[in-house]
Amino acid sequence: MSGGSARPRPPADPGAPGPLAGIKVLDFSRLFAGPLASMTLADLGADVIKVESAGGDEARHFGPPFLGGEGMNYMALGRGKRSVVLDLKDEGDREKAQRLAADADVVIENFRPGVTKRLGIDYETLGADNPGLVYCSVTGFDPRGPYRDRPAFDLILQGMSGVMARQGGGGPPELLIVTIADTFAASLATQGILAALYARERSGEGQLVEADLFRGILYAQAYRMVTGAEEIEISAQGDVAPYGAFEAADGWFTLAVATDRNFVRLCEALERPDLAAEERYATNPSRVAHVEELTADLTATFATRPVAHWLEVLSERGVPCGPVVRVEDLFTDPHLVETGGIVELEHPSAGTIWSIGAPFTLSKTPLRVGGPAPRLGADTEEVLGELEVGERR
Repeated sequence: MSGGSARPRPPADPGAPGPLAGIKVLDFSRLFAGPLASMTLADLGADVIKVESAGGDEARHFGPPFLGGEGMNYMALGRGKRSVVLDLKDEGDREKAQRLAADADVVIENFRPGVTKRLGIDYETLGADNPGLVYCSVTGFDPRGPYRDRPAFDLILQGMSGVMARQGGGGPPELLIVTIADTFAASLATQGILAALYARERSGEGQLVEADLFRGILYAQAYRMVTGAEEIEISAQGDVAPYGAFEAADGWFTLAVATDRNFVRLCEALERPDLAAEERYATNPSRVAHVEELTADLTATFATRPVAHWLEVLSERGVPCGPVVRVEDLFTDPHLVETGGIVELEHPSAGTIWSIGAPFTLSKTPLRVGGPAPRLGADTEEVLGELEVGERR
């Protein structure tokens, strides 16, 4: 139902420097949250140098499937960066990393608490040589709290944050397939970095930015994270009706009726005046109270016609609805292709690949989608050569 066979195009050259042009980012992060934050900075025009060990980012090895010999997760979050291989346990390579940091505007890392200190790339060490440095640390939990040393995979955080319990709806806990903790932590880290860069423009001083996955997944639930102090009570999971996925004769679609007026329009579209006349369905609270009966009524009606019919008649009445599609279908979705939400890149070993585009737009300093994720160490010689040239000036 995603609408066809549109083919992604190579990203257009924006013709203007990005808003972070001239900003150098040294990225020590691996896996998901840190790399997503640094990819966003690359889209914004920053020069992102990804520092990896000889074994590379662990995400390079997650699979199968693989794309050009690289893990799919790494390929998804690595674009627009340059890869440098350094062994931070080696004194000589550690010194090179410190010299790179002395010339950087931003450092990103997501090591376990205490690791950066041992490797000599902690904020105190690097900030002493570069007072304007914005240093971003992404951790699983706030390092000042009792959970600081706990493992922080998205699965674990979904369990600890209430997401799995709510997703299960009172039954067995269910995993939300979106890596929500990593994604929101990356967004918050990016916001913190940009705020710190803005503050540096006024003060000339850098600072430490800290984001963690636990706070990220709580922030993803911000619209529910409020309660009275006397009794903890949060908004209900099903506080709007009808709201959910419904099965038609040939598949599924979604329906979101948030107002009483929308419900009247729904009944008109279904040619079901009897539903509109029901007192128990007259208001949203009453529909929520009788949601099982309402759902049964709607399900019986929707089963009589195909998805395309219902999407057409509901849309004509202004009733919010949409198709249920596979992620695979999004790569050729005409809306995403037309707006640059999906782009085409050329990779040296994988060939032509399709990837997500820039996440938002700026009219005067457009974002740019850089090249594909770099091969391990592909830019070591170039980056270290630039360092030597810069130090001789």
